[in-house]
Amino acid sequence: MTDDQSPTSEMNDDESLHQWVVGESFQHASVQADFTTAAQLRDRLRRQPPDQNSPLRIRPGLGVDDTEWNDLTSELLKAYGAAVLPEGRPPTAVPRHSVLKHSRDNVLIGDAHVEGDAFQAQLAVVNDTEMLRDHTADQQHVPGMLLIEASIQLVTWAVSEIWLPPAGHPPYYAVMHASAFEFSRFVFPLPTLLTGTFTRTGPAEDDKIPLSAEVRVRQAGQDCSRVRIDLHAFRPALVFAIEDGQARRTLLRAAPAA
Repeated sequence: MTDDQSPTSEMNDDESLHQWVVGESFQHASVQADFTTAAQLRDRLRRQPPDQNSPLRIRPGLGVDDTEWNDLTSELLKAYGAAVLPEGRPPTAVPRHSVLKHSRDNVLIGDAHVEGDAFQAQLAVVNDTEMLRDHTADQQHVPGMLLIEASIQLVTWAVSEIWLPPAGHPPYYAVMHASAFEFSRFVFPLPTLLTGTFTRTGPAEDDKIPLSAEVRVRQAGQDCSRVRIDLHAFRPALVFAIEDGQARRTLLRAAPAA
């Protein structure tokens, strides 16, 4: 089925005047009348311009970043004026280095903040993020692996925000050594909240803090998944020294016998 043949390719009188604009990677979600991609929306409005007496309200869903949203809304406001009413903005992604990513497209959390040992963020998914680009299932929902990765990113970010190092030292580094996850509902390309808490699981040492984290993924007021992670917040120098020592010992064990 092409975009022109999709069930939502025309704006019928009984369709909602609210549309969630999602990334092209979520085009299968547009089987639901309230979802549309930017390309589908542009095509639809060219063929059936909106009515200023019943303006079309558009909101950013997942797969739409700030740049695309700005381009789309500027274009539609110029073409149709008050007949299109943009509402809301995509979340602002955290800095890529704070979640250990080389590519900004692979950052999955935004609008993040902490309060005590609790932390939260919005799911921030751009269209070109690797976990969508290389996922082949024809589906309406967000892949479970993406939710796990977003939860890990949130824990990684929160460790460096909550446990501040002494002046002149790099941030603490989250090293995870066990995890479990549960899925109770599908997550769709709509605004999604991740909330988390840390629990100390042992006495803190100078260079590491033993922790357990739980992250809940919520959408439209309902729990959708839960991720539990056991970890240490390490001083980077210590964890890199441990890694280097293990690498050397592994190389020795893997060496061919003389």
